[in-house]
Amino acid sequence: MRTRGMRLGNFLSLPVRIVVLVVLFAAILFPFYWLISNAFKMEQEYYHSPPIMFPSKLTLQNFQDIVLKYGLPRGLLNSVLIATGTTACTVFFGSLASYSLVNGMLPRRLKKLFAGWFLIQKMYPAIVVAVPVFYIIRTLRLMDNVLALVLMNTSFNLPLVILLMVGFFQEAPYEVEEQSMLDGCNLLQRYVYVTAPMVRAGLIATGMLTFVASWNELLYAVILTIVRAKPLTVTIAGFITDKALVWGPMAAMGCVVILPVLLIMWLMQRDFISGVSAGALKA
Repeated sequence: MRTRGMRLGNFLSLPVRIVVLVVLFAAILFPFYWLISNAFKMEQEYYHSPPIMFPSKLTLQNFQDIVLKYGLPRGLLNSVLIATGTTACTVFFGSLASYSLVNGMLPRRLKKLFAGWFLIQKMYPAIVVAVPVFYIIRTLRLMDNVLALVLMNTSFNLPLVILLMVGFFQEAPYEVEEQSMLDGCNLLQRYVYVTAPMVRAGLIATGMLTFVASWNELLYAVILTIVRAKPLTVTIAGFITDKALVWGPMAAMGCVVILPVLLIMWLMQRDFISGVSAGALKA
């Protein structure tokens, strides 16, 4: 009797699981479909009631407008420079710092103090330090400069990268490091030629997380830019005004913004998943 009940429960659970998966799948994909469909709609179709789910006629006018009227080339260049610069600086300095915390000659209490300090940095919202950051950047004459956003994004992403990379370096086999010490390698040489290749998955995973975070960053991009250094996120926010929403160009710009992230995640998904899985096992 119990076996029959279990079989019946398993039989009933399969349709339920399928329904749940379909609902979740639709909830995730529908915003993307709505964004893409709006990017190809004509202007009068945005205000139709009830909403038009499928464009009656595909148009590229919105994409032409964001290139010619709304500064897509400049914004895309700024976003690429900010995201790549932040990723390079964060992964480089963060991995060096985490490697030093694990294999450096610092006292154990000092290592714990640094680790606690990095953790505290992730506990307060970024808006808390917006005013002092604004004054510092203005004093350094870096307003409306890509370098200012690279510095800010690096400072906010660095603690997380350090904390994540500490786990990867702790699991790297220390015997290989000892052998390199006997061969005469200094600390930097051991990091570059021995340990870093062993934690490649962790470097890729943290690098991708940093890239996505800096690519989507909006708060300090709004505060520290005016015209010249505006990334795409600020341009999209500018389509929302007190009078109306510029639906077509906003949707077209949104398609451009998500495309690089989706492409990178698709090309490097194996390394990203292996890095995240390894980090979860280490945790």
